[in-house]
Order: sequence, then structure tokens, then C-alpha cells
Amino acid sequence: MNENEPIQEPAQKSPDEQPEEAWQPQLWSKLTLLLIVICFGIALVVANSSKVKISFLFTSINVSKIWLIMLCFVLGLLSGVLLSQVHRHRKAKRAQLERQAAQAETPSTP
Repeated sequence: MNENEPIQEPAQKSPDEQPEEAWQPQLWSKLTLLLIVICFGIALVVANSSKVKISFLFTSINVSKIWLIMLCFVLGLLSGVLLSQVHRHRKAKRAQLERQAAQAETPSTP
């Protein structure tokens, strides 16, 4: 660089040239949806805060309905995941057996 050359500063954009980023509809729609889900969750907890008695074979316990709902949700989620894995495993095993049967049927020529 030469000492006599003027230093060029980066050109600043005028407000008219900057992209319009003030309004972000996707962000606001996600925030609105999140707020609705949170409000629904709070309403679910408040509406199901009463106690229920659960009887087992030798004992019984009193729990809030919301904990019973959450327990059922978790058990249903876990059983659904496990059943899908069993189905996937059986489907893969069946496809493997069909490939082996197809290979056994085709005569190999030397």
C-alpha cells in the first residue's frame, strides 16, 4: 500500500437498498404455535390435577390424573417404537428368506 493512496471505507448501504427483514412471518407463526402448545399443556395439567386411585394386585396408590396420562403416553410411545422395530426386523428377515429361496430356484450354470 502506498501512503499517498486514500483509505477506502466500505460503502454503507442506504436504507432503501437493505433487504426487508423486519417482518418474518415464518418465525412469528412458529412462536404462535409454540405459545398455543404451551397454553394447551398448562390447561391439560390444570384440568387433570385431581387425584385418582389406581389399584394393583396387592396395593393401591393415589396419583394425579396428569401423571396417569403421562405414564400412558410414555408406555404407548415405547410400545409403538418397539412394535415398529419388530415389524421392521420381520420384514427384513422375510425379504432375506425370499432372496435365498429365489437363489435356490435358479439353476447355476458352470
